[in-house]
Amino acid sequence: MISVAITTFNRSDIVGRAIQSALDFVEPVGGKVVVVDDCSTDETERLISSKFTQKLKSGTLAYFRHHRNLGVTAAKNTAFDRCPSHWVLFLDSDDELIQETAAPAAALLKAHDEEALVFFRCVDETGAIVGQRFDAPQRLTLPIYATHASYGEALVAINKAVVPEPPFDADLQGYEGVGCARLIKRHGPALLATIVARRYYRVRKDRLSSFKGTLKRARYLARGHLRYISICGDAMRPKTRLVLRIKALAYFLAAGLLAPLWSRNG
Repeated sequence: MISVAITTFNRSDIVGRAIQSALDFVEPVGGKVVVVDDCSTDETERLISSKFTQKLKSGTLAYFRHHRNLGVTAAKNTAFDRCPSHWVLFLDSDDELIQETAAPAAALLKAHDEEALVFFRCVDETGAIVGQRFDAPQRLTLPIYATHASYGEALVAINKAVVPEPPFDADLQGYEGVGCARLIKRHGPALLATIVARRYYRVRKDRLSSFKGTLKRARYLARGHLRYISICGDAMRPKTRLVLRIKALAYFLAAGLLAPLWSRNG
């Protein structure tokens, strides 16, 4: 019923933790872990093949490798295609799933098998909830999602029975929110559960959300903001649209002026 999709690039030092947490998560509920390596140049492939030999042989774990680096959203689309289960959960390779919540998460997904999109909550390294806390599940309509997204970092679960096509925009190399907004617009409100299923680590410097990561993908963020407006614009407050357009312009300027300077300076 559940597959966990993990995408990774040059994280041989940490991806094993994410994989093990995903295996522990699916074991009590039945499922599979699918890893897509976006053409890593480090020891990722060797580490996975040596550390998880038995899981690879049994089929509980599957490993696929891109022959060239395509970016995180393309890798997530590949993983989505390779996942055989009803529900696909997307886990970043530097985070981990919380095994204790596997059973209630699976029960919730089974009870909502008509949904296209479900978000689970995250805690950070200290155990604090990431984002706004709710005592009851929330319905994220397009106007709510356009304003608040998932009220903080979330674990995304997409229903392949409802969404058979790859959900994310590969050309943006990130900005998964565009794909999620499109699903809400097509299939109706998403469910934001109260179950905490993911531990979110903020400390690594190679996160896409870091300053360096943001600068490197500035032009993609600019395009993403404009595409987000094209999907959600009618559901947005005018102020929100204006802020996103200003951010898009700032990112385009950063991509043209600052990113080349940063690249030259390493």
